[in-house]
Amino acid sequence: MFDNVPTGKEARPREPEAPRRDPEEARIALRCTLKELRLVDSFVSSGEFGTRSELMRAALHAFLRSRTMSGTTAPPIDAEGFVEVPIRLKPEECAAAEAYARHIGNRQELRDILALIFRYGEKQLQVKELAERAREHARDAAETRSQVGALSESARDLERKGVVGR
Repeated sequence: MFDNVPTGKEARPREPEAPRRDPEEARIALRCTLKELRLVDSFVSSGEFGTRSELMRAALHAFLRSRTMSGTTAPPIDAEGFVEVPIRLKPEECAAAEAYARHIGNRQELRDILALIFRYGEKQLQVKELAERAREHARDAAETRSQVGALSESARDLERKGVVGR
């Protein structure tokens, strides 16, 4: 009567499988410490991100982009000695560059106009200095956010102890 009793993995009762989701709708769950959640919430409460999920998606995209870019080899150089790189522009920036190409650039291709603008900008505006200044501002902002988070936590502690009320 009980000859075919399953053992091992097969002995576990099988739960009905949930219908598989489209890969576009796949979800993951993260386990974070309370301190990490507080830091995440500080970004959300500052208005930099709308939700925890939005922040985590942005962090994941940045991580994946940096990893995939670090693992790639140098882009190929074309016959003219140039490296082609992708660039992201807002529609109005693209329209301005196209207008420049049409009216001032003797109808040069958009990519050539953008290269010219970049080269001129690098010489005139010292792009490297501007980039370093932007990195410094980002570091300062991150430090300020962490200080705000620490102050916020201190305020909550004082409220819990009854020293300060809202």
